[in-house]
Amino acid sequence: MVDLVALNRELLAAHAAKDGAKIAHIYKQAGENALEAGQVDTACFYFTHAYVFALESNCEELGQIHAILKKYGREE
Repeated sequence: MVDLVALNRELLAAHAAKDGAKIAHIYKQAGENALEAGQVDTACFYFTHAYVFALESNCEELGQIHAILKKYGREE
């Protein structure tokens, strides 16, 4: 499990730095954490946010995030 307070701090710092790839990564981590807890809808909420920022920044995790959303019927 990920420390959500620390993750939130990282997210705020990434937003302040306008680092889209980092934001996508953090939302992906939050999604993975939610999946571990069995919270698929919550996870997909985070993965959707990760996907938006991954698209904007063309980050290396884009394909992985897209595949996760497809797996859970949230994309295509």
